[in-house]
Amino acid sequence: MDDIQLIQFLANALKSATQQRDWVQVRNVDKQIASLLSSLSGQPLSEQKRQALMMLKDTHHRVNEICRQQSAELEHKMALHRNNREGAMAYAIFSGDEDSE
Repeated sequence: MDDIQLIQFLANALKSATQQRDWVQVRNVDKQIASLLSSLSGQPLSEQKRQALMMLKDTHHRVNEICRQQSAELEHKMALHRNNREGAMAYAIFSGDEDSE
């Protein structure tokens, strides 16, 4: 597989893992992308390779934004859970006081 095919493969793998919400796989593909970029560092790039890298960069940017959104949603859900748990505990304490009277 040449570099252009590898770049396209990694972009597709990143998209696929994101669509499946497979965050472990997203991280694995991201590591492969970092390794590829390190290996290409300092090498002259053909126009085709440059275009493929721009496509990969755009894909990576979109995936990063999705990850940020998912992280924000998870944080919101966790905050709701904490608040609900605190409310339930307060209610349980209040209910316990009622029983003792």
